[in-house]
Amino acid sequence: MKTTLQCLAAASILIGGALPAIAQATAVTVHVNAGVVLQTVSPTMIGINTAVWDKHLDEPYTINRIRQMGIAILRFPGGSTSDGYHWEAGIRGKDGVPSHPNFDDFAQVAKGANAQAMITVNYGTGTAAEAAAWVKYSNITKHYGFKYWEVGNECYGGWEKDTHPIPHDPYTYATEAAKYITEMKAVDPTIKVGIVVQTGEDAYANNKDHPAVNPVTGVTHYGWTPVVLATMKSLHVLPDFLIYHRYEQAPHHESDARLLQDAKTWAKDAANLEAMKHDYLGLAGKQIQIVCTENNSVYSNPGKQTTSLVNALYLADSVGNLLKTPFRTWIWWDLRNGVDTSNNLSPNLYGWRQYGDYGVLQLDRDEYPTFYAFRMLKHFVRGGDRVIKAVSTSNRVGAFGCLQQDGDLALLLINKSPNNIVSVSLQLKAFKPASEATEFFYGKPEDNAARTGIGLRGVQREVFHGVNSHFTIKLQPYSLTTLVMHRR
Repeated sequence: MKTTLQCLAAASILIGGALPAIAQATAVTVHVNAGVVLQTVSPTMIGINTAVWDKHLDEPYTINRIRQMGIAILRFPGGSTSDGYHWEAGIRGKDGVPSHPNFDDFAQVAKGANAQAMITVNYGTGTAAEAAAWVKYSNITKHYGFKYWEVGNECYGGWEKDTHPIPHDPYTYATEAAKYITEMKAVDPTIKVGIVVQTGEDAYANNKDHPAVNPVTGVTHYGWTPVVLATMKSLHVLPDFLIYHRYEQAPHHESDARLLQDAKTWAKDAANLEAMKHDYLGLAGKQIQIVCTENNSVYSNPGKQTTSLVNALYLADSVGNLLKTPFRTWIWWDLRNGVDTSNNLSPNLYGWRQYGDYGVLQLDRDEYPTFYAFRMLKHFVRGGDRVIKAVSTSNRVGAFGCLQQDGDLALLLINKSPNNIVSVSLQLKAFKPASEATEFFYGKPEDNAARTGIGLRGVQREVFHGVNSHFTIKLQPYSLTTLVMHRR
């Protein structure tokens, strides 16, 4: 994405039109079948973006908060900044004074947080040789062991810096990406390198000089992803993963109700990318993973929704839905960004903070609701857990399940109603729970405590009694609940 507060068009924009009226549900049933395992969670599933403009990145406070969120992977150096970032100059700094934070500073944060790294090399103004030198410095000279690397950021977009003779051209990108991958892996064959894609066979048809014929349908397409995949296949150099970015709404068109239903379409995006892999790459495409390295609510000019409880609910809902798809990594935008009071502060949007901020941490060491959504996810899911089938009878309640590695069953429940307490009837199958469970919850009272200084803020924890194969739990309005049940 984006520099500190300057963000331009990205993916999956939904503009205009309200959601159809949704009946207010007072009672909902959630069916959980622990015998139906959908997949095992990737060890790099939960991540967050970091950036070179974050002057507090390597402070103990920041590293501690990253650990508290359970972050498995950190991205660097910061969205669109990547396509103008020269890593070696950043380390040396002007007049020999290193910039801060530089790559070595970031590496210490990743190591201190026990996290892997997703490094975005400079495609826009850089070279394959520069990227290969970065890999050598990182993994040979410094022994950081960073495994995941991506070639450029949103290179299909006119908002990205691109000094190639034909900018934002999928054919040029594919031929250059093949060079990047070859030279980077020549330095360290153990790394994984990804390329930038978009959903839709006709999306971002920036140059029609190199059409791509879908081998399955026979239809000619000029879109970014078909041309990139077809060209790289012809060059006999394929990536290890495909990189996708997703933002739900356009600035000044934010809708809380719509945002809280948007995450259901992650499966559609995954299916689209998987289909293009299959069609253009054949059997070779099966070995290529799909990842999301940027996700948030609005693609630019963040307003009050980004700092509200609603965005925290969306964050958790997004992850819950992603866990049921082939996406193997998800990285939120971003850790610390900056306050902006000039965007959408509409009273029609929920929230008491009269400013926007993409970050989960404020500059003054405070935390937004999105930070606590990460804290909730840490109790719900980790790499190696198994995603199980959980189905809610209402689109006002999100329900997701995991069998944790220690044998516990964890449920993530999201009440998307702004005003209604919802009584959820939980029906468990293929799991016999103990009578007591651990309940974690976060909602309006905890968020409001950050404003008033009265009450408890942050994720709360209680013992939940009366658990059996069929029992009821009440969810407060606009709330996140994780229920961890122990096996009898």
